[in-house]
Parts: sequence; structure tokens; C-alpha cells
Amino acid sequence: MSWIGSDYQLLKQAVNHAVLNQKVISHNLSNIDTPNFKAKQAVFEETLHTEMRLKLEGGRPSDSATSKIVDRAGGAMRSDGNNVDLDYEMSELARNQLQYEAMMEQLNRRLGGIKSVIRGGR
Repeated sequence: MSWIGSDYQLLKQAVNHAVLNQKVISHNLSNIDTPNFKAKQAVFEETLHTEMRLKLEGGRPSDSATSKIVDRAGGAMRSDGNNVDLDYEMSELARNQLQYEAMMEQLNRRLGGIKSVIRGGR
């Protein structure tokens, strides 16, 4: 879908990251009482910065930029070896949801504009 543009590709990748992030946060929450469980996080920002720099330099962003799931550094370790923090996870869940909704709104506007062009401005 290169005819849609690189903005669309970046936005699509960011939405995919938000979906993955939702799964990772849910997984952390479902393991809040699991001894020795280490919280994970989905990392995409570094990839996004690289892709945006490529775009600014006139290059084309990659269609295959992906998120990475890594152990979350920091956080208080409980006596059972688990480091999932309910308050942190819930705030990340809310932040992720807001980002997802904003990106979906942008995607819908972008696709609405393309539909309008296809219909001849009607």
C-alpha cells in the first residue's frame, strides 16, 4: 500500500504496537500473584524514532518495523520475586488506550480523505 504514503505505514506500525502493548500489560496483570514473575514491556519508541528520522532524511520507512518485548527494568521487587505493580500497570493501560484511540482517529481521517478523493470530492 505504498500509494497511501509513509505516514500511513508509521501510523499502522504504531497501532500494531499499541495492540501488542495491550496484550503485554494484560499479561503482566494476569500474573500479578505469580511468584518470581518479571513484568514485561513492549518497546517501540526506538524503532519509531529511527523510522521518523529516515522519513525526515527523505527515505522510506520500513514496512517491517516491529516492537520488542523485554523485561521491564526497575520496579519494586516483592518478597515473592514478582515485580508487577498494579498502579503502574493500570496507568500504562489507560495511557495505551488513549494513544490507541488517537491513532485510530488519525487513521480514520486519513482513510476518509482517500475515500473522498476516490469519490471525486463528494
